[in-house]
Amino acid sequence: MTRKLLLIYTCLVLPGIMCFAQQKRTNPIKGEIIFSSSAIIPDSAFFVKSLKESQKRFFNRFIKKLDDSNNIDTAEMLFLMENHISPSMITETKDHYFLYKYKGNSIESHQTDGKQKSNKFSIIDTQKSTITDVEIFDNDTVATDPINFSYTGVKEENIQELRHEKRIINGYECFKVIYTYKLDFLEDDDYLKVISNNEQSTATYWVTEKFQSLFHPVCKENSILEKYYPLEITYDNPLYKGLTVIYRLKSINLSY
Repeated sequence: MTRKLLLIYTCLVLPGIMCFAQQKRTNPIKGEIIFSSSAIIPDSAFFVKSLKESQKRFFNRFIKKLDDSNNIDTAEMLFLMENHISPSMITETKDHYFLYKYKGNSIESHQTDGKQKSNKFSIIDTQKSTITDVEIFDNDTVATDPINFSYTGVKEENIQELRHEKRIINGYECFKVIYTYKLDFLEDDDYLKVISNNEQSTATYWVTEKFQSLFHPVCKENSILEKYYPLEITYDNPLYKGLTVIYRLKSINLSY
């Protein structure tokens, strides 16, 4: 009887324990990680054509809204023009640095162009999954109320693992992951929805499974972070065909 019980335990319980042990990964609690970004336009003519098409869709939508209602949020329109359909937005993805400082149950998130220190940063509460924006002035510090940390809204997503393709990045063994998806915009992102034209986007990740965190300086795709931690990311811009943005790991020094 004892041998039968042992056999049942081995067959039913032990595999579950082994599976749990394989899935369990450590979360960073101290240290920092830094990524840099660069924008690449392999075919400038194709990119300019794509940008013009996006601008056309944007203004057609604007005219339609103007015809439907005189209540147009001009501030929102100018913001979107400057940040999403202006050629100047390309420079915003060049030579930028994204820094996470892990401090126990909180993370300080910084973004800078590398030329001057920014007086703005965010604090992420990893236990509550909230984020607070902070701005430091000469003799004062102003912080917003915490809000829920948000991930990229996506739909029709697919994850393809290429575990046979491997690289070593800063001492971490990584493999390749191809992620295809469509952006799922909120109702108030009407203009962005029009600009994107509901087209499929592709991201390429080089990921590690040595540690895990649902918070990443660059990656905001929850489906990816639940499985891996990307150490290099290539995004084919979902709003403009012909623009590729690469985020590379600059340094990593983490404790678990």
